[in-house]
Amino acid sequence: MSEPRSIDDPLAERLRTASVEHHGTLVFDVGRLLEADELHALTAVFGDNEFAPGLVTGYGKARRADEPERSVDEQVAELRARGIDPHLMFLGNVDPATGERRETDELFFGEWEWHTDMSYLPAPPTFSLLHARMVPDGGDTSFCSQVLAARTLPDALRERVAGRRIKHDSTYTSAGMLRPGMTPPATPVEAIGPYHPILRRLPGSDREALFLGRRTNAYVEDLPLDESEALLDALWEHATRDDFTYRHRWTVGEVVVWDNRVVMHCRHPFESTQTRFMWRTQTKGEPVVAAVSTSAV
Repeated sequence: MSEPRSIDDPLAERLRTASVEHHGTLVFDVGRLLEADELHALTAVFGDNEFAPGLVTGYGKARRADEPERSVDEQVAELRARGIDPHLMFLGNVDPATGERRETDELFFGEWEWHTDMSYLPAPPTFSLLHARMVPDGGDTSFCSQVLAARTLPDALRERVAGRRIKHDSTYTSAGMLRPGMTPPATPVEAIGPYHPILRRLPGSDREALFLGRRTNAYVEDLPLDESEALLDALWEHATRDDFTYRHRWTVGEVVVWDNRVVMHCRHPFESTQTRFMWRTQTKGEPVVAAVSTSAV
């Protein structure tokens, strides 16, 4: 797949089918750096573009006290006037305009926790696409099947989560950095974010998946905090088992596409003397629907 703009409808359908058949994760070895419109063309195979986090209020960004209140359309128009693509996220210790290394918070180089992209939205993105442009020695990305996690969920744990929801906090990134305009909550109970079912039904099928989001500031609705923490610890221990996991070592030019409904992912650390730069896009999702029954599928 060297020309994303030439993907026709039959090929697009085969790619979407392949995603279902391969644990929601596909790797494209493009062999070169893509232009932004090419990455958007590949993104369109999997859905409509969603805003990148941290650019538009409500999408991984809170309005600062000194910031005027503006509609989404007004914010998007301002971004475009400044030459910023509202759907394209830059991830790296590189200035996107110059390609030169820049000073970056040390948290960037550490391990990024297991998470689902932007699960703090009422309708979280379905697919994410990550395009490798500069790759260090390290900084691998691991993917963990939450369909397998749901299928093998012990009966006792399944009973504990039946009908329950988790709050998905919007305060911190997966690297542990405070998001723009956010204030840290005193406890997970006070965290800001929507509740989503712990066990979700995947659209158009009878498959279930665990939907945990990220561990930081998560909270199980209506439980005392200590009971919520204990239940979350048990869920995360099960959900991130090695036998559910694939670890991807990047090469320049690759694009990895994953379905956030099916897998979680994490990023492994690398030395702060090295450089890592990625482009990311994401597709609009749908509200999370609870699994109908508590029996394994």
